[in-house]
Amino acid sequence: MRIFLLLLLAFLIVLICYWATTFYLTVQTSKKIIENTTPYTKEGEGDAVLVLGDSTAVGIGAAAPEESVAGQVAKEIEVGSVENYAKSGAEVNDLSGQIAQAKKGDYRLILIQIGGNDIIRFHNAQKVGKELAQVLKTLPGSEKVIVISAGDVGGAPLFPFPIRPFYTRLNNEYHEVFEHVVSEAGYTYVNFGNSPATKTINEDPKTYLAADGLHPSSAGYKLWFEDIRPEL
Repeated sequence: MRIFLLLLLAFLIVLICYWATTFYLTVQTSKKIIENTTPYTKEGEGDAVLVLGDSTAVGIGAAAPEESVAGQVAKEIEVGSVENYAKSGAEVNDLSGQIAQAKKGDYRLILIQIGGNDIIRFHNAQKVGKELAQVLKTLPGSEKVIVISAGDVGGAPLFPFPIRPFYTRLNNEYHEVFEHVVSEAGYTYVNFGNSPATKTINEDPKTYLAADGLHPSSAGYKLWFEDIRPEL
């Protein structure tokens, strides 16, 4: 019995070391991707789009800025300019600083991609929902506001298997809270928690996630865009 326990302990130590090493190396990969990614922007006359949010709004993981959600949206609705103040690592409480950078008082569309980092850091969904409700009151004028959040953080291979179910459960709670808050504000929330795209990404992460095992690839962003497209 004692030998069995010692062997089990040794196995657990090796497993934890493996997860820690893999996590560290993958995070370094993510940092390199972030350093080499430029958010999609466009200068021109006419209707404008304002993009706010986290690394998914920056387009981390896409092969080119045009293949991010912002880039695909701009092409679809043929706007003159796109202002993108999204920043990797941003949480809901960082949106106010991004909004302050907006150059116009009115936009054709405001696209907000946020929540993933709050989920990763295990922030309380109800508290973050209240923060989002306050932020939405400060947006510039817009014909349309679309808010999206992470599909399923728990499906990301970046994280060790034992904590993934906790992330999935929290992510689903965020979807529920965000959908209520955004709807109450009179805006549109695209719930990836109910989308077949999320299942597709989880089943084939090598295709639909970037090399860091967290952010969508160009193919993943394409799936997200197709869910947003009917709302444009």
